[in-house]
Amino acid sequence: MTEAAAHANMLVGVAENDITPPLGTQLAGYFAPRVSDGVISPLMAKALVVGAGDERCVLICCDLITMTAAVCEATRSLITAATGIAGERIMICSTHTHTGPDIRIRPNSIISVNHEYLAGLPERIAAAAIAAAGRQREAVLCIGREHEEGLSFNRRFRMEDASEQFGPSGPLKCEGVAGPIDPEFGALIFKEELTSKPFAIVCNYSVHIDVTGGTKISADYPAVMTDTLRAVYGPELIVMYVQGACGNINHCAYLQNNPYPGKGVWKSEQLGRAFAGKALTIAEKALPSKTNKVGTAREILDVPMYPRDMVLEQRVAAAKAKENPSAAEKRLIELVESYDPEGTTPREVQTLRIGDAVFCGAPGEYFVEWGLEIKKWSPFAYTFIAELCNDAVGYIPTYEAFLRGGYEATPVVSVRSTPALGQMIADANFRNLRKLVD
Repeated sequence: MTEAAAHANMLVGVAENDITPPLGTQLAGYFAPRVSDGVISPLMAKALVVGAGDERCVLICCDLITMTAAVCEATRSLITAATGIAGERIMICSTHTHTGPDIRIRPNSIISVNHEYLAGLPERIAAAAIAAAGRQREAVLCIGREHEEGLSFNRRFRMEDASEQFGPSGPLKCEGVAGPIDPEFGALIFKEELTSKPFAIVCNYSVHIDVTGGTKISADYPAVMTDTLRAVYGPELIVMYVQGACGNINHCAYLQNNPYPGKGVWKSEQLGRAFAGKALTIAEKALPSKTNKVGTAREILDVPMYPRDMVLEQRVAAAKAKENPSAAEKRLIELVESYDPEGTTPREVQTLRIGDAVFCGAPGEYFVEWGLEIKKWSPFAYTFIAELCNDAVGYIPTYEAFLRGGYEATPVVSVRSTPALGQMIADANFRNLRKLVD
């Protein structure tokens, strides 16, 4: 890691590249195929390169539903070959847009993958990082946070029989919301001088990107946020969105008497404009980082598969007993007979430091409770979660969620890793943070 006096500049480069698939590509995120027939906003890969020489680090954000280990490693190899930046110093995340392509090669998948598009995807993502590495300049990093609630909501609800489910509707009485949100909206602001306009803004918040819906390709609310901020700071501004721990967080005001549309283009625009306002406020008052240190730390976890335990057997039995099972339950019945819980899979947990801020990676859809735990025990002034980072394991719920039910905690369908994975990731970040702290 590099160190200099407080408020010292750091070398920073940013760039973006279009990764929009061709029309006709199926869209990911639902239990039924959707064929893309238009484009609302292009999908982008956006890259930030910080630091100097062998200590350079890279943060990449892609407008995709997830990242996979295969795409990550292929992209890292291309970046390393072109720039010399070591692969373990490159963090690649997805925003989790549900109006983009699926890049996961899975047996018996409902959604078809565009293999020609997928083959060229690492090169298109890498192009952004390679360009950013070639455009580094001295910059001031300012960091800030704003409190934001009213646009994100925990989507799990406690029912009268003590079970929990996605959404409050159903035959059982809903007793209330079953979990918290993370109200912290954070941003890193990069400027050539302390008093100049930003040339790059990295935002972090926790809310699912499944707002626009439909059959048109869209980066969803991060694209609106980008356009809104560019209207203030200029068209060359690069705005990156790092998704926080939002495995159980949605944009829907379920139990509120809210007259606004709950989904669609307008809702996406509402969130994008509101979040741009938060980023704008931070940009105008954030204080400079006290250090220009950069660095990464990581652990490779040996992750067991989800076992054939009591929870799985009960969920299968309950699904089979229903006259009209949900789409997830139908999928569970379909997959469980051939499910093999043997073996382990290596999963990367990476933590990235940029000045006084850190991004703690999670290789899947991380429940907000785990993200809040990481923040609680972090020694850094600004700690942000980067879910869907470098890999895709599916949902990563809390222990309690497995016992109480709900879509996100459905074994085999939503979760294929050990129920201990959430804590394993939190603990790995705990150790990584202490390697990176002063």
